[in-house]
Amino acid sequence: MKLKGLVWFFAIALILISVWELSYTFVVRSYESKIEAQAKRTVKSEYPNVTGDQLDLLIKAKKQHLLDSTRDKVIYMGTTYQKCKENELNLGLDLQGGMSVTMNVSLEGLLKSLSNNPKDPQLLKAIQTATAEKQSNVGEDYITLFRDAYTQQNPGVKLSTVFAGPGKEIKVADDDDKVTTELQTIAKGAIDQTYKILLKRIDKFGVAQPNINLDENKGIINVELAGVSDKERVRKLLQSSANLQFWEVYNLQELEDPLTNADKVLSDYLAGATKDSVTNKTTVDSTKLNATKNAFLRIINPIQPQQDPKTGKEIFAANIGAIALKDTGTFNSYINMDIVKNAFPENCKFLLGTEQTSAKDGMHFYELYAIKTVPGSDKAKLEGDGVDDAYQSYDDRGQPSIKMEMTNVGAKTWAKITADNAPVGDNPGRPIAIVLDDVVYTTPMKYSRSILQCYNK
Repeated sequence: MKLKGLVWFFAIALILISVWELSYTFVVRSYESKIEAQAKRTVKSEYPNVTGDQLDLLIKAKKQHLLDSTRDKVIYMGTTYQKCKENELNLGLDLQGGMSVTMNVSLEGLLKSLSNNPKDPQLLKAIQTATAEKQSNVGEDYITLFRDAYTQQNPGVKLSTVFAGPGKEIKVADDDDKVTTELQTIAKGAIDQTYKILLKRIDKFGVAQPNINLDENKGIINVELAGVSDKERVRKLLQSSANLQFWEVYNLQELEDPLTNADKVLSDYLAGATKDSVTNKTTVDSTKLNATKNAFLRIINPIQPQQDPKTGKEIFAANIGAIALKDTGTFNSYINMDIVKNAFPENCKFLLGTEQTSAKDGMHFYELYAIKTVPGSDKAKLEGDGVDDAYQSYDDRGQPSIKMEMTNVGAKTWAKITADNAPVGDNPGRPIAIVLDDVVYTTPMKYSRSILQCYNK
């Protein structure tokens, strides 16, 4: 009888736990349905003339914007939407199907870039040995395997002789353990960056609950994508090399008129502007217009220029604005509208930088860049195939720098780009945006800012 009672106890407990977990799923689905309905009403009210795919895009963007802005709203028994989303029942691969991928992050290139001589035969031999060992011993730390291989192949030679140099964290006097620890720290950072790049790629598939696990010590990333149908496309995108591009950029001054025009046509459109076919005059509801004024500029927060203390001339930042995380969906919906898109030059394309946090109020935001494409193409003047090798180095002042070995064609293109954007006289020059997978990671330039300023506040 006692055993039967224990079985009933565990059965009831299991049922209660299941119901509890299912309750989060029900609450989340119910809340998201309400938000979707609200998004549809809002979009149809704001854009009465939009139909088809563009309408669906606006609704999707509006829904995401509403969900992002209410992520901290309490929707169930003192629990916020974000927490409920994390606790809802995850329908994994067994129930939905999909694909599972295990990826090993390669660190061979990192070790070469950190070394004093990427073509050193002893370095390359140790890397080759460590790579072979890694394949047969997946659980072992790659840097440790490399250390063991190098010290065994080069008795009495310190690792610091391979990696130490002026301005570097690794010093000639450092023992092998200290060098190994430093290399492991750098490697974990590289693995974490790879993980973030994969996250951005996975977002493109629209998977509701991707399961992505990172093992920094082993350099392994496990990805589970439930419900994915085009597995080959996913596999190719996850395994493909990052798309490296070098772009010239527009500054805020050059886009002053296009930005003003885009802001005006968008504000009028949101206010329900109508055009008389006879008089060709546009009528706008003044009440709505006050509410929609500067709709585009408020989203992008234009970065105002600085003044050069020597010449008194205006110096423009590499980015033209900064978009709050919660407003990225709205920005995408605006910039995909023909009336907004057509206000800008044909070769103007907008890209975001990496996520940043404002030191003033902790707001999460992205810097907005306006890059110049090649007319009639979506390509940059210099693509990754023009770079033969890239590695970390140091300039003549001992400061960290990146050195690139380019192909003949790449070298000529790079020379032309840098010459066209080099400082001349009082002109401070222009930055070159270095982009990986459509994310701007750096814009080499003497004058740059990443301060989130609010427009018209």
